[in-house]
Amino acid sequence: MRPTYFIFFLLIGSILQAQTMVFGKITDAEFNESLPFVNIGIPGAGIGTVSDEQGYYLLEIPSDKVNDSIYFSMVGFAFQSFKIDQIDGTKEKLLNIAFQPETTALKEVVVTSGKWERKAVGNETDSKLIATGFTTNQLGNEIAQFVRVKKQRPTLIQRFWLSIAENTFESVILRLNIYLEEEGFPGENVLKEPIYLELPNEPQTIEVDLTPYDIYVEDDFFVSIEWIEDLGVEGLWFSAGVFGKSLYARSASHAQWVKQRALSIGMGVELLQKKN
Repeated sequence: MRPTYFIFFLLIGSILQAQTMVFGKITDAEFNESLPFVNIGIPGAGIGTVSDEQGYYLLEIPSDKVNDSIYFSMVGFAFQSFKIDQIDGTKEKLLNIAFQPETTALKEVVVTSGKWERKAVGNETDSKLIATGFTTNQLGNEIAQFVRVKKQRPTLIQRFWLSIAENTFESVILRLNIYLEEEGFPGENVLKEPIYLELPNEPQTIEVDLTPYDIYVEDDFFVSIEWIEDLGVEGLWFSAGVFGKSLYARSASHAQWVKQRALSIGMGVELLQKKN
């Protein structure tokens, strides 16, 4: 029996005819190497993309947004923004960017035996009959799930799981993100380096060991998966359920987050929490 698929819908505005194109290449300033999968977009506008594996990008700007700014962001690098109308060019604007590494002092976490407890938080469904997925192949499209940290206890995020209902692509790479909760929605990304997920070409639940990344939180957070490759649509589906934790989503890089009134998705995290 073929699965019944349900797609959750984002609140996306009307498609506007692009009047201006901003394009270029993004590199690592320290090593002068191409920087792939950089998030690029106009904040809150639903207009965004991600640089490709060679660091190249192209963003189409509607005429009513040419006075706005474009944001460029990447975990581990300093954020940059540019006013669109101040970039050289009229209808075609070339903007090459060298990203400077961001220096952040890492907080050391010492796990002492006997004083910590494990806890799994998320949706454990592995259904192949009910499934959901990304709404489009718009780069930067994200699906997030809320994780509550009770009593603000020191917490290490040790493991991530994701249940795949169907994958017709030979190779798919997603990006995993961890955001602190801010006013009910994903806020600051707490990762210090990118985490990529390579998905198998078959239905199964994948598990990712996050202990090498030392992801430490003390407050509620969101875990998300992000679409970063232009591969087409309707080829990747995740196990879903009618009940479970709600989804949050945004349509593109730097777009506004929206809470979804739809299915839950089979993903979650295992936490190691300090006992009181």
